Amino acid sequence: MKPKVQGLTYDQADLTYRIRELEVSITSKCHLRCDNCGFYIPHQPDPAQTDNIISEIVNGLFHLQRLNIKIGSLGILGGEPTFNQNILATALKEFSKFDNIERIEVVSHGLTPQNISKETLQFIDKLTISIYFDSEELSQLWKTYLDKFAPHIELSLRTDKEWDKWLGSEIADDSKAQEMFDYCWYRKHCVTLERQRLFMCSRIAKLSQDQEGRILDDKTSFDEVNNYLNQNSFIASCKTCTPMMGLQTVKAGQQPDDRILKMLPNAINFLKTELNGQS
Repeated sequence: MKPKVQGLTYDQADLTYRIRELEVSITSKCHLRCDNCGFYIPHQPDPAQTDNIISEIVNGLFHLQRLNIKIGSLGILGGEPTFNQNILATALKEFSKFDNIERIEVVSHGLTPQNISKETLQFIDKLTISIYFDSEELSQLWKTYLDKFAPHIELSLRTDKEWDKWLGSEIADDSKAQEMFDYCWYRKHCVTLERQRLFMCSRIAKLSQDQEGRILDDKTSFDEVNNYLNQNSFIASCKTCTPMMGLQTVKAGQQPDDRILKMLPNAINFLKTELNGQS
């Protein structure tokens, strides 16, 4: 049987505690309106308590560093992280200052390359593009663009045609909820920092179940974080976790209109212009 999930792992090799993947949302806005959106767009709650979302995230990262907790990969998401070029640039510059973060990843729909400035490409280790568009040309242009201007960036193109069902009224019994909790894919990959709290998975944060998170402040101890991320029993949100129920998957990236088709030409033209206009 596969081992049970731990949100905080201990590495015997370098004697450190690590969150494998930590997600932060720098905006709740997105250009797309994907059916059954995992981020609950357009009804995603604000990921910050104040107007300075970057400052809030930096504060949370500081406390994890203070507790000597490493972050294997910091995923910058939204909404759509490229929605606002200035916010993304500030986030990348500030987050790159933390020496406990091993890799910075930006997860995007890939339709607004003009909002990732060349100056900030240096701070990105991995760019993941969820391909909801039907354009091999755009995919190839992204590869060529990064090869030329930021060859250090690992490019991952997600081409999944279906994804887990996120919305629904199904409720698991206690036995099923415990099983889902023990082997939860989302607890393993989607520990989340929002609203000055640490959440064991992104779904809890996006459902605004803040009482199920762990506040990060000057009083927070390592044991509190460890006990929270590595607790043995499921929590209330687990009983309604449709993504882990093994339900029939749904089509990914489905839009209510033709907005992707309208955005495609701008993305293609921008990348072509940059490639042709630079020596």
